Amino acid sequence: MNKNVYIGLMGGLLVLSSQAAWSVSLPVAGDYSISGTTAAARPELAGVVLEDLITSYSFTGSAGQTLEGTIQNRVVRSIDGTVDFYWRIMSSGGNDDIDAFRVIGFDGYTLDADWRIDGLGTASPDIARYFGPGSGAVNFLFDSDPVGLNAAGGYDESVFFFLDTDATHYDFSGQFDLLCAGTGCISSLYDTFAPSAVPVPAAIWLMGSGLLGLAGFARRNKTA
Repeated sequence: MNKNVYIGLMGGLLVLSSQAAWSVSLPVAGDYSISGTTAAARPELAGVVLEDLITSYSFTGSAGQTLEGTIQNRVVRSIDGTVDFYWRIMSSGGNDDIDAFRVIGFDGYTLDADWRIDGLGTASPDIARYFGPGSGAVNFLFDSDPVGLNAAGGYDESVFFFLDTDATHYDFSGQFDLLCAGTGCISSLYDTFAPSAVPVPAAIWLMGSGLLGLAGFARRNKTA
């Protein structure tokens, strides 16, 4: 079962850095090398954290692998007015490593993938695997730096990796899963943020307006 705990709404500005790097556009299906970027290199990444959500994960592979930890799901309103989607893996137990993080629900939007040098965490993905238009799926692969047990006997935390999009609205319609090495080592699907064509606040406002209209109509009938 998912354990979702909101840890912040309307958070602070993302940290800037002087290191220069660029994210990778995902135009067609394929594997794309990602090496990290910063808000100094890409000023449009700077913005305000809209929502931060922690999701707990725990699963077991067919060969006895065990993995547990949390995922930080983040939505940022960039200074260019679009919304970007960030994730961070925080391993906290088990006997194996997370090798891949797959997210779905992003079809129909322009996507740039990368990870943040100017942020928390150490383990970073080196490949963004785009499954192509129509799939809405991107797999972040931690081939050279998996997230799990480290040499010091503790557990790793990944950097923030992200999809920079041209979407202007979002909802909770996306999903992600996690994989470790070996066959049969994949988690169940967990919910996450994803782009939305319809602004949620407007939809709520319209629903509320409709209810108010019905209430007014009932009052008029009652007094007639």
